[in-house]
Amino acid sequence: MARYLDTVSYTTTHFYPTNTKKVYNFSKLIIKKIIAPEEWGMSTLKELDYIHPEQKVAVKYNYWDYIDGFNKVLLYEYANRKHSWFIKLCSNIFDRPIPNWFCKWWTLYGPSVKILPESYKKLYLEWVDISPKLIKMQEENIFFEGMSVMYFFMEFSIPWIMKWSIEVNSTSEGFPYLQRTFYTKFWSKLLQKNPEGKLHGQEIIDLINVTISKYYDTAHMEPQVMEDLSPFRKITRKLQMKKGLISKSEAIAIYMEEVKKDLMKNLHIDIKDDISMVSASHTNEEEDACIAREGKQDVDDEEINLETILKRYQQQLEESSSASTTDKGKGKV
Repeated sequence: MARYLDTVSYTTTHFYPTNTKKVYNFSKLIIKKIIAPEEWGMSTLKELDYIHPEQKVAVKYNYWDYIDGFNKVLLYEYANRKHSWFIKLCSNIFDRPIPNWFCKWWTLYGPSVKILPESYKKLYLEWVDISPKLIKMQEENIFFEGMSVMYFFMEFSIPWIMKWSIEVNSTSEGFPYLQRTFYTKFWSKLLQKNPEGKLHGQEIIDLINVTISKYYDTAHMEPQVMEDLSPFRKITRKLQMKKGLISKSEAIAIYMEEVKKDLMKNLHIDIKDDISMVSASHTNEEEDACIAREGKQDVDDEEINLETILKRYQQQLEESSSASTTDKGKGKV
């Protein structure tokens, strides 16, 4: 834990039960920044010294000990198996590159988007479509499942509660094994009102609303498009970011709408090119006007037919889909 103290990577606070001070009842973890490998020095194996304040003994550690500490600090548990952690990521983590190992840490210890209450879910669904950070990551073809949730909790410093328990599971062959299963939930205090009648989490909600409005204004002035990604990949990633918050029928509707936009965009480009070529090869104005009218009629017919086909296909997909909302906890053997 030495490097955490030296660099203020995170702070921990432990709380005792009211009737005893023998074990921690729950703990608080505030992650303020993540040290990237290049910040450590010439080598990640470079060792630093830490002097324990009470024992006065020097302890050597390197960057891999730093990572190991992140993975083990949340494993504390006492005999009654009721210890829990209050966790919050500070937004200034974005001031440095986020290492890949921390993204893996998030997939294990981070919460699911499903723990968000309805008011936060609606804001998340707006934010996920307009966030410049997510758009930039997709433009660079960088994506992992849970990335958008991590960015949301991190950008707005939304805290959550985490605990774990040991459970018995079995392999596909029927061999039993012990599994550590993690559980997360939303910090309910954010939904409670203070004595003045204001929500404890109102500042976070206001910040999210202001940020979304700012992103919309920026996008309006400087539209950002992901031309390098295929339409299928763009749509798939959008749906992955909203997984768990929208129904299958809503996902199908979003998908089909994006397919329609892409098809009409490409059809429009092809039609414009065709008309330009025809116009360039004719000199008679009356003949050009006749061709243009016929071309427009063909386009309108194609749009109508395409609309009908897509709606019919969407209806078939919705009828064949089955609703499933089961969400399994994260397990570690």
